[in-house]
Amino acid sequence: MTKGELKKCEGLMYDAIRKANNSKEYHTAYERLLKEDKNIDAKCKLRVADQEIGYAEGIYQALAVLGFKHDDMKTLGDLL
Repeated sequence: MTKGELKKCEGLMYDAIRKANNSKEYHTAYERLLKEDKNIDAKCKLRVADQEIGYAEGIYQALAVLGFKHDDMKTLGDLL
């Protein structure tokens, strides 16, 4: 890979880490809203959480197929 490609892959990896962390926050909000009997708001949070984690998983898989190596790839894998 060229340096430019590595830089773009690194940016995608950090974006995926951010999305995975966001997913956990949305899921926590989902559980809190369920306890408060706000079912519609809870379902909205759950859908956003699913979208965020799906995005992160897709990026992780794409980077793995490309053979991208980085120390933070393990961090991303652990978040998923």
